[in-house]
Amino acid sequence: MKRSKIIEITLAEKDGLLERINANGLTAGDQETLTGLIEFNFWLQHNLQEKSISISRLQKMFGSSSEKRKKKKTDKDGNKADETSAPNDIPSADEQADTANEDNSSDAAPESDSGSATNVLNYVPNNGRMGHDAYLDAEIIIYNAPYKAGEACPDKDCKGKLQEFKPNIILKVVGQSFAKALKHVLNKCRCNLCGEYFSAKLPANVSKDKYDPAFKAQLCVYKHFLGVPSYRLENYQKFIGVPLPDSTQFDKIEDVANCSHPIFKQMEQFAANGHLMHGDDTGVKIQSFIKENKLLGDDVRRGMFTTGVISFYQEYQIHLFYSGRFHCGENISALLTKRDPGLPLVKYMCDALPCNMPKKLKAIIINCLVHGRRNFTDIDKFYPEECAVVIDVIGKIYEHDAQAREQNLNDEGRLQFHQQYSAAPMEHLRVWLQNKLDAHDVEPNSSLGKAFKYMLKHWERLTQFLRIAGAPLDNNILERALKLPIRVRKNSLFYATEHGAYIGSMLQSIISTCIAQSINPVDYLTMLQVHKTDVRLNPSAWMPWNYQATITANTMPIFAQAA
Repeated sequence: MKRSKIIEITLAEKDGLLERINANGLTAGDQETLTGLIEFNFWLQHNLQEKSISISRLQKMFGSSSEKRKKKKTDKDGNKADETSAPNDIPSADEQADTANEDNSSDAAPESDSGSATNVLNYVPNNGRMGHDAYLDAEIIIYNAPYKAGEACPDKDCKGKLQEFKPNIILKVVGQSFAKALKHVLNKCRCNLCGEYFSAKLPANVSKDKYDPAFKAQLCVYKHFLGVPSYRLENYQKFIGVPLPDSTQFDKIEDVANCSHPIFKQMEQFAANGHLMHGDDTGVKIQSFIKENKLLGDDVRRGMFTTGVISFYQEYQIHLFYSGRFHCGENISALLTKRDPGLPLVKYMCDALPCNMPKKLKAIIINCLVHGRRNFTDIDKFYPEECAVVIDVIGKIYEHDAQAREQNLNDEGRLQFHQQYSAAPMEHLRVWLQNKLDAHDVEPNSSLGKAFKYMLKHWERLTQFLRIAGAPLDNNILERALKLPIRVRKNSLFYATEHGAYIGSMLQSIISTCIAQSINPVDYLTMLQVHKTDVRLNPSAWMPWNYQATITANTMPIFAQAA
């Protein structure tokens, strides 16, 4: 709002003005003063509310980020009623889609419609209790019973025979460090006449390398999944008696990165040929760039970003991360230069920031509906009636999407389902938003007005799910994937060089892709080192989703392969 003129009056002038108001004897000057005071009061209230909204958003940044709305209250008759009622000039969501299933509640914050693979390391919560099957890598120790099946029962009064029965399983969890030092002592002798040495030899199954592949793979996961800083791990290893300097850690991680680099390049090629991509940015700190920034001018880009990309290639999810000075849209554009020219345009989901959509980008742009919704959930308590309309309609869209998933509809079936049940509510919402702005019922420059204008400005891309088969509703799946580099950034704070950032991003890409396919990343990184020559010659046969089949095929007996 335009700043109002400040009205300055003394205490005596204020008392006189109040007396004239009470006596109905206002002058022309009094009318001008009162008009100014009313305008200033309205301007002050508006700015106080906008500041309160900013403070509320700031509190969400440092507190709970949940967008769930308050639960519906139940009246005396047992009927559910919203705490805030929607205006009468727009049909309710139930009236707009009365044929849809009404069992689901729209109060919950939307979940991603893209889905995600179940992580082999995640289990259903059960109050801390898990069965022995959850421990996939447990060492099995078998104790034989004192009697065998088929023998006579040891009870003298019983004439039965023993039968094999389900064994008792007792689980024990013991402590150990991920780095265990083994000293191989090779005794040797020396001839006192000729001086020849005769020494014991290492067994054939003992590697000649000081650090074995499994250890280096675990070190990569500690650093680039758990986010354990190198100095912290160095100090920990020192006091448990297995020294591991930070410089050694980087050397061993770099060894794994060298073995994994062909896989990363092949992942980029497959990702470029995917039918759907998600993209977004988060911040990163690179010390060498920070030093460069002190020498750069103001007209040169000085920011540092980690771009997250998820590409759906066939039935696989490929996760890629890039850390440097380029924005998400630029990294996506560079990735798409590797796309096969005969393929159709890729569907690209992102938020509406210009840096996510450079001019050279050739893709079908889809914008995140949750970003539009978030503009209203942030100010829900300040504008409850208006926000309730938008949030309820978007909640109904997510109900429809959940119903489509429950029915196992394919992309075309899901599109038809949304066109049948979601098109009318969204069109009613668009008309309602536009009418509110046209009638000046909403201050255009307020937070509510900006939320209205964001929805209308990007309406075409926000509603692509009504026109394009397979178009997702939101970018939630990528937001969750970005938690990995964010966790590493919060723990390790920064990368020293651009080279280190590249290695970290590459390993995070491989680890995150493994988890998306329910593959153990430690086992995968170990096998890449063991078979590094084969990986370099044919990386497509060593992707997370087919490397186990490749190992099985390579270890088949010769006569079986010939057959």
